[in-house]
Amino acid sequence: MERLRRFSGFERIRTGPSPEDDALLHLTRELALFFDIRFWYKQILWGKFNRSATGWMISKPVLFSPGQVELMLPEFLKGKLSLDNWRFLIAIHLVRFKGYNSGRMIKEAGTTILIILGTFVLALVLQEIVGGPLGSALFFPAWSPGFLLVSLSLRNGFRKWVFELDREVANKLGPEGILEVLDRMKSLDPKANPSTGLARFLAFWSPSISDRINELRNPQPITLPKRMSKHFLSVNGLGL
Repeated sequence: MERLRRFSGFERIRTGPSPEDDALLHLTRELALFFDIRFWYKQILWGKFNRSATGWMISKPVLFSPGQVELMLPEFLKGKLSLDNWRFLIAIHLVRFKGYNSGRMIKEAGTTILIILGTFVLALVLQEIVGGPLGSALFFPAWSPGFLLVSLSLRNGFRKWVFELDREVANKLGPEGILEVLDRMKSLDPKANPSTGLARFLAFWSPSISDRINELRNPQPITLPKRMSKHFLSVNGLGL
């Protein structure tokens, strides 16, 4: 088992412990129970990474221990945050981790891939019908608009999902704490201010910290469809 751990990617980026590890582990277990996370957090780890798919930390399964996970925190935050800051940052991670495990984002990504493949097949059919150099020339113009629209739709869906999770944490733990820790992350996160073209391109697909702060301070109103609005008014008119 130890040999397998040494060859894992997590072990290669792992760094040393922190004096706060016990307090952070206790806090993580409390938050996991509060947010109904059905995993047992075994220990706190630290690693050299900037950001993971589930936020500023990684929940990784414990080898040969079903239901147990380890929480890896980024080295660049070691000793930089108060325990209350960590409370909100870990909560953000846990609700996102729970969301990934619920399968919602996997379903949306799978639907997107199917649509992209569908538009690709249609473009191939068009190319075969037209034939010749013209058919080849029409392939990319026929496929690219659908690909672009689906990609932008996936981006918007992911942004809304992140905003929803931030609001969930704010509603349950209070908005002041999450706003404070997000504001701190603007100066602590190495990826908060992308400086290269590639970094800006990657940052385009997820909301920035400033976007998340603005959304929490000025949430977008929910617009009801006309039919639903009329039904809502009629129900309220009956005093139900």
